[in-house]
Amino acid sequence: MINENDYVLIIGSSNMDLNIYIKRFPNRGETVTGGTFKQFLGGKGANQAVAAARSGAKTIFIGKIGTDLFGDQMISQLIDEKINIDFIIRDPQNPSGVAFILIDENGENMISVAPGANSKLNIEDINNRQELIKNAKIIVVQMEIPMESIQRIFYIASQGNVIKILNPAPLKPIPIEILKNVDIIIPNEGELFRLHSLLNFKELINEGKQKIIHASKDISSLGISYIITTLGNKGCLIYFGKDNKFYELPAPLVKTIDTVGAGDCFIGVLASMLSEGKIIINAVKIATVAASIAVTRKGAQESMPFLDEIQNKLNALNINNK
Repeated sequence: MINENDYVLIIGSSNMDLNIYIKRFPNRGETVTGGTFKQFLGGKGANQAVAAARSGAKTIFIGKIGTDLFGDQMISQLIDEKINIDFIIRDPQNPSGVAFILIDENGENMISVAPGANSKLNIEDINNRQELIKNAKIIVVQMEIPMESIQRIFYIASQGNVIKILNPAPLKPIPIEILKNVDIIIPNEGELFRLHSLLNFKELINEGKQKIIHASKDISSLGISYIITTLGNKGCLIYFGKDNKFYELPAPLVKTIDTVGAGDCFIGVLASMLSEGKIIINAVKIATVAASIAVTRKGAQESMPFLDEIQNKLNALNINNK
């Protein structure tokens, strides 16, 4: 059992990514040939765990993984990344999760996921790991696992002194009870607006940055301390709920090769930096730089930068990361 409370706990999915790199996405009913196929390890939870571990955090991953060949490869990779796998559940009844991903020449992607064992991570599994959840320094959850399990995770975490992060992706209706137990929520722009609509707030009438600000203010009224809206190559916008302040952070200009896993890189590195005690703005700066490295490489977990790479980029950009 892990006793120290300085670890980052990631609870979520692990998938095998089957990627096809093509010039353009097909239209409905159309077949586009000439692509290149590559296989990578992925899944939002496992991606974020790798990003956290490579950027220096003591990292524990909880997920449900099949006993098939894909599952064996996932476990082997997590071990290689020095991620604690003691609390992963192997499921002999269901296959490991698989994601089919198309990536066009601009690095943009389209993804379809068969969740497999990920969708079987249940409340009993969570209850059996209560102490681990309550004693974490940072906990990160995404939405590729059952909603009732997510709700239980945040309820348990709220009984400890844990910084609780929700990545609401892939987005679906979220019970208010979950959001009231979250400290930091990290959607992309589209997810922010859809979440705002799902929560039945008054319709947004602004455009651009003001629309993001309005949506963030409304959602933060549920008690969320920080809303960090990621904006792809435009960077991100942080809303400080308690102070009613915003901070806009641009992303470094890079040549994008593959955006798969970039958001997961941002979140994993952010969690790692917060576990070191960095203030939110500096943690976000470092996470933004890390994500700008990830998009210049193919694959999800393989693209995650190591701490020395992030530090070198920060130095090159003359960014203070204290």
